[in-house]
Amino acid sequence: MIYFDISILYKARANTGIQRVLKEIIKRFIENNEYCINIIVFNEKVQKFNTIKKSSFLKYLTCENVKTFNFEIESTISIDDIASVDYQKKRNIFFDIDAYWNNHLKRTYLYPKLKQRNIIICNIVHDLVPVMFPYYMEKNTLRNFIINLSATYKYSDITFFPSRSTELDYFNIADKLNINVNGVTRVIKWGSEISNKKILNNLSNDINKLLVSKYILFVGTLEPRKGQQLLLNVFEKITEQHKDVNLVFIGKEGWNNNEFIMKLKQHYLLYKKIFWLDKINDNQLIEFYKHAFLTVYLSDYEGFGLPVAESLAHKNIIITSKNSSIYEVGKDFADYINYNSENELYELINIYLTDDLLYKQKKQFIRNNYKPYSWDSTYNSIITIFNNLTNDQIKIKNKNKKLQFVFISINLNNIEKTITEIDKYINFVKEYIVITRRELVDKFKNIKTKYKIIIINEEELLNELYKDFINKDHVSKNWLLRVSLLNIEELDEEFIMLDDDNRPLVEIDIKHFIENNKYKAYYFYDLLDWSCYITDYDIGQHNMKEVLDKDMMELLSYSSHKPQIINKTLFKEAVNKYFEIGLKKPIDEWSIYFNYAVSNYPHLFRKLKYDTLSWPQHPSNWKQKYIPDNYLFENFYEDNIKGNYKKKINHKKKELEPYLETEKFEEEDKKFYRLFNMVHGVMTFKYKNSNIYIFNIPYFIRAKNKSWKKLHINYKAINLNNKKVSLMYIINKKNGASTELFIQNNYEDRVIEFGISCESLKPGEYDLLIDISIDGIQLFGEKSPYLVKLFVK
Repeated sequence: MIYFDISILYKARANTGIQRVLKEIIKRFIENNEYCINIIVFNEKVQKFNTIKKSSFLKYLTCENVKTFNFEIESTISIDDIASVDYQKKRNIFFDIDAYWNNHLKRTYLYPKLKQRNIIICNIVHDLVPVMFPYYMEKNTLRNFIINLSATYKYSDITFFPSRSTELDYFNIADKLNINVNGVTRVIKWGSEISNKKILNNLSNDINKLLVSKYILFVGTLEPRKGQQLLLNVFEKITEQHKDVNLVFIGKEGWNNNEFIMKLKQHYLLYKKIFWLDKINDNQLIEFYKHAFLTVYLSDYEGFGLPVAESLAHKNIIITSKNSSIYEVGKDFADYINYNSENELYELINIYLTDDLLYKQKKQFIRNNYKPYSWDSTYNSIITIFNNLTNDQIKIKNKNKKLQFVFISINLNNIEKTITEIDKYINFVKEYIVITRRELVDKFKNIKTKYKIIIINEEELLNELYKDFINKDHVSKNWLLRVSLLNIEELDEEFIMLDDDNRPLVEIDIKHFIENNKYKAYYFYDLLDWSCYITDYDIGQHNMKEVLDKDMMELLSYSSHKPQIINKTLFKEAVNKYFEIGLKKPIDEWSIYFNYAVSNYPHLFRKLKYDTLSWPQHPSNWKQKYIPDNYLFENFYEDNIKGNYKKKINHKKKELEPYLETEKFEEEDKKFYRLFNMVHGVMTFKYKNSNIYIFNIPYFIRAKNKSWKKLHINYKAINLNNKKVSLMYIINKKNGASTELFIQNNYEDRVIEFGISCESLKPGEYDLLIDISIDGIQLFGEKSPYLVKLFVK
C-alpha cells in the first residue's frame, strides 16, 4: 500500500509545478494499478485523514473549475490505522510528494509515528528555494519549510529529487547545518508533456490573434527569481528594431513582486505588444507553446525547470539561464545566457530574428534530436524502485569480511607495485584475480604477494568475443573484459574491481566499501557536465550520457580510478541491459554499472565523492567538478610526484591553489558581467558557405598565473562537418591554446570547455583576440574584432 497525502492540493487547488508533478504521478499509480494506493487529506477538525476515492481524483484532473470541485470522501483513518505491511506482507510506503512543508500536520510529528510502525517514508524535495533564497520567501513558509526539512533529513528512507543540482543543495545544506542524512537519495527527471484535459473551450479572438502573431513566450509565476524583468528590459530594445514581434507572459502574480507588476501594468506597450495572461488553462498553454517564435525562461534557481522541458518538448527554441538544474533539463538543446546580462539575451534573441538559416537549423536540430522525458518514464522509474525496495530480493552479504580483488592488467611492473601496496594497507583481501594477455600469464603467476593469486588468460575469458576485441578502442576493450568477468566461475557475489594503477595511500578498512548494509559508490564527475571531446574516453562519457539518460538513469561518472565494490547479480543485470550497446560504441563499465544499480536499487547504495589523488593527473586536464576532501588512493603515473604521503598531498594542494583562486575570481566577476553587460553576446565567423557562432565569452577575465582559465562556451556550426575547426586565441601576436570543435553533422550545437593558458604568463594585463581556425586557416588573425582582456594575478 502506498499513501499519498494531497492536503495542500486539496486546500489550494493550484496548478503550479509541484501540483503538476503530484497529479501526473498519482494518476499513473491509479491507472496502472500495480500497487494499492490510498489518497489522503488531513482533516484538521478531527485530526484524522480523509481518504479520497480514486475515481474522484481522476475526475478532478479533467474538471473545468478545480476551485469548486468536491472530492468524494471514502473513509476516515487515523495515523495508527496506517499499517506497517499490506495484505501481501509487503511494507507499506508513505510517499510525500506535495508541498508538505505547508501541511498543518507537521512532519516532525508524523514521521516518527510512521517510523514506529516500520512504514517506509519516501519524499520528493522539489527544490530548496526557501533555504537557498530566503529573501524570496514569506516568513511562515520559510519557517515551515526548515522545520519539515529537518524531519526529511532524519526520517526519510528515500528522498527523490528532480535534478542532481537539487540533490547537491540538499547535502550542502545538511553539511552547513551539521545535520546527518539518514536515508538515501535518487534523482528522477520529470516528464514534460502536458496532459490535455480535453475541455472544449473555444479560444477567444484576442488569444487567436496572438497565436498567429510572432511572439516571444515566457511561462512562469511572476515573481522576482523568475527573471521577467530582464526580458522586459531587453524586449523594449528588441521592439525598436523588430516591430512585428510581441511578448507574452503566462503566469499568475507571485509573492513580493509589486514593483515589477506595477511596471508591467503601467507599461505603454501593455496589450499592444506586451501581453500578460494569468488565467490560461493547460489546453491554451499547449497552443501558446506550439506557436511561439521562441521561448525565454530566466529563473535564478530551479529544482527542475518544467517550462524549459515543456518548451523543448514542443520543439521550441528556448533561451534560458544557466544555473541550478536548468542545464540538466535543457542540455545542449537550450541556449544559455551564462551571466544573465542584457546584451547576452538581446543578441541571442536578435540573431534568431535576423538569421533565418540559423533559426531553421536550430529548430530542426531540436526536432530531430531532443528526446523529452515522459511522465510514464518517471512513473516506471519510481515503481521499479518501490518493487525492488519492498521485494528485498537483493541482499548485501559480506559475511566473511574478505573480498576478492579483480584486476585487468598488461603492465607487470604496475600490478606488482600495486599489489605490494594493497598487501601493505588492506587486510581484507581474500585473493587476487588478474586478467592479462596470454604471453604474460606465466610472468604474472610469479608476482609476490601474501594472498592467493589467480591469473586468467583474456583470450579464454573472452572466448568468441576475442576476434572483435583485438581491433577495439581502449574503452571498448575494457568494457568487453569487465563484462567477461561474469564468466569466471570463482567470482564471488561481492568483489572489488580495480585497475593496476589504483594504489592505496593509507590503511583502508572494509567499511570504506560497505557499511551499515549499504554499498558505497564513489563518483568523480557529472556526466552532463563533461565537455571534452578529444579521446576515446571522452567519447565514451558522452555515449553513456545519452544511453543512461534515455533510460532515466542517474548521470554520475564513477570511473574514479580507484577500487570499487561490485555486486555480481546487479552487475549481471546491467550487463544484460547494455551489453549490445557496448559492442557498437565505447561506453564505460564503471558508470554503466553504478548508475544502473543506484538508479534501480537506491536503498542499497550511498553515493560519495571520490578520494583519488592524481585524477586528473594535473588540474589543467579539465575543470574539476568535485575536489576530494581526503586522498586515500592514488591514480599512479610514472611521473607523479615521488615521496611519502604528506609530500604527495602537499604537492597536490600547491598545484591546485592557483586554479581555485581562478575559480574564485570567476564567481566574483559574474556580478560585474551581469550589471555592466560585459559579455560578448554572439561572435559570428563566416567561411565561404559556412557559419560558426560562439557564445558566452566575457569581455574580461581574471586568472592566477600557473593556472588555466576554463570557460564553458556554446558553439553552433553550419556546413562545417568535413572541416577541422578550432576555437583559438591570439596573445602578444602569437597563437595561444586552441580547442578543436567536435563537428560531425551539418549542424552542430554543443557546450565545450575552452582553455586559456596562464601557466607561463607573468602577472599583468593581456589582450586576447578570439578567432576560428578552419583546416589551419585563421579567419581573422590579428584583425579579429573579438577582444577579451586577460588580467593575470
